[in-house]
Amino acid sequence: MYEVNLRILLAGVPPEAANAIQQVPARERFTHGFALAGRFSECPLQSGAFDVVIFTEEAMENLSLPLLCQAAGEKARCILVTSHPQDIAKDEIGLLDEIWPAPLTELLAEHYFERFVQKLKDIKDAWMVRNYWQTTINTSPDLIWYKDKVGAHLEVNDAFCEAVGKEKNDIRGRGHYYIWGLTKDQYEKGEFVCNETEEAVMRAGRSMCFNEHVLSKRKGMRRLRTFKCPVFDEDGSILGTVGVAMDVTREREYQKKIIALTRHDPLTDLPNRRYFYDYVEDHFDEPKHLVELDIDNFKIFNDRFGHQVGDEVLLAFSRAMEEAFKHGFVARFGGDEFLAIFCGDVTREQVRQAVGKFQHLLKEKSLALQTGRVDASIGIAYDSTGVVPIDDLYQRADQALYAAKRQGKNCAVEWSAELKKEIGSEN
Repeated sequence: MYEVNLRILLAGVPPEAANAIQQVPARERFTHGFALAGRFSECPLQSGAFDVVIFTEEAMENLSLPLLCQAAGEKARCILVTSHPQDIAKDEIGLLDEIWPAPLTELLAEHYFERFVQKLKDIKDAWMVRNYWQTTINTSPDLIWYKDKVGAHLEVNDAFCEAVGKEKNDIRGRGHYYIWGLTKDQYEKGEFVCNETEEAVMRAGRSMCFNEHVLSKRKGMRRLRTFKCPVFDEDGSILGTVGVAMDVTREREYQKKIIALTRHDPLTDLPNRRYFYDYVEDHFDEPKHLVELDIDNFKIFNDRFGHQVGDEVLLAFSRAMEEAFKHGFVARFGGDEFLAIFCGDVTREQVRQAVGKFQHLLKEKSLALQTGRVDASIGIAYDSTGVVPIDDLYQRADQALYAAKRQGKNCAVEWSAELKKEIGSEN
């Protein structure tokens, strides 16, 4: 992907050595351009004019090493060819990238220059790999981090920084406790700390997947789907771990919302028919008390006041049910038909009291409606054994509801065998 053209000045380098240097093949993606001079006075240095300056002491004339390196520019690589390296001052030796021995023969010139350009290529390749890596991890929406064996963060991506609200320089070398803003007590108790899973990965020596919770001071509780892998040294020993985490907190919230939409009535937010049957299935072998409720004359409300007012009636009816039957499971079965079921250790008297409370609450809530009083017909069926199929129990409650309608509405009727015979004889 990259292309590098090295502009190289050879100053004071013997002709044979200079020729040997120019004959060294350029590395892949590199090209060489040479300029030759006997002295710097023949080719004054300008900052940025050359990438590499190879020079002898003779070429310097009266120039000091600091002035020469400053003239070459900060990015230029300076190489001194000298037979007296011991004479270079301690505070000046750091200005040089390399020191080559003099006299510089053809063989030495070829050897040192070939080694030097390979070093430049290795540096550029390493930079390119790091650039690829940094670009890759920083464009990922997932959290990515690298840790040493004791859990200190060595590197993280931008998404990680955004999640914890800290800069990379403030994260490097720090542990989970500081980065995620945990209290000392939370850390000591091991709450919301991921060290155990990383230790498990290093023990296993392979990639592993986890569901983890972390507590972020900035974003609160987060649910993560993490993939962790050990990082190996050349000898096979483990240096640390790399982790990738998908923040599935929002995804889980969306899933819950989708499930809620499929299981709840959109107007009243009560469980729907599907959810009702799922609930009953979870309590299939328990005693059950089923209450079926129907709004009396609901069609008249819609026809006289419009569907918006009809919706207000349904909402008031639903809230009264939730409050009165809070120890049971309530559902909108469809239209103006509602159910409340009590599973487990509930007495008939408790159900009757709940029904009475509902009738009282409905009367109160309907006072605020422009429709005037709203009444309900109610049918109740009991299964003390837990073996009656729910459809049969529903049929009994429906028969009791039908009886309540026949008795003039606005009342509750309990199913009995006699009631079943009475309905059967009418049919």
